[in-house]
Amino acid sequence: MIKAVIFDYDGTLANREKGACSAYRVYLKNFVIKEKIDEVHFEALVQELMLWDESGASNKKYMFERFNKKHGYEIDYDHFLNWWIENLGIYEPLFENTLKTLDYLKDKYKLGIITNGTKKGQNFKIDSTNIRHYFDSIIISGEFGQHKPDVSIFEESLRQLNVLPHEAIYVGDSFYNDVLGAYNAKIKPIWIWCDDGKYNLDSTKRIFKIEELIEIL
Repeated sequence: MIKAVIFDYDGTLANREKGACSAYRVYLKNFVIKEKIDEVHFEALVQELMLWDESGASNKKYMFERFNKKHGYEIDYDHFLNWWIENLGIYEPLFENTLKTLDYLKDKYKLGIITNGTKKGQNFKIDSTNIRHYFDSIIISGEFGQHKPDVSIFEESLRQLNVLPHEAIYVGDSFYNDVLGAYNAKIKPIWIWCDDGKYNLDSTKRIFKIEELIEIL
């Protein structure tokens, strides 16, 4: 019997792609591009960063070294990183039916979050979307000391929720960090990914939108 539902945050509960795209636009406009540039060329720079960003998985220091070398800018990585941590949560909204889904699940299951990222940045995102009260456990890798897919971070979530692996499911958008990590911790994974062109051939349950959980749980 399932007693707990554990979520990834970025790309699962909240629209990280939309948030990152907006944040890159603001940062480039306010701190990087000083010359006159038309909107198409500006958007090309934004979309190039989004491509290199790899849904947050890329090494941003290397990414900006590459960007500076290619385009002749001088982005200060430390300045960017501090700004990013303090501001990304402003631009990253919840997915449309996240609250509806959490409302449905809250009275039926214990709820948890396991998210990779800095303590400051991830806490700011969670508080910016006002969803902390839904969760019985929130674990942030930068605070815990291990990152997904390390099994120990999943085991700590189970400990905090006081459930056994077979009594929990884990929902996340990264097949490597989320699905593999949960699988190795003996937790049933559910892969959430909206692009039908990217699919899995294993037996992992796959959903396209978070509200599908209401139908299957």
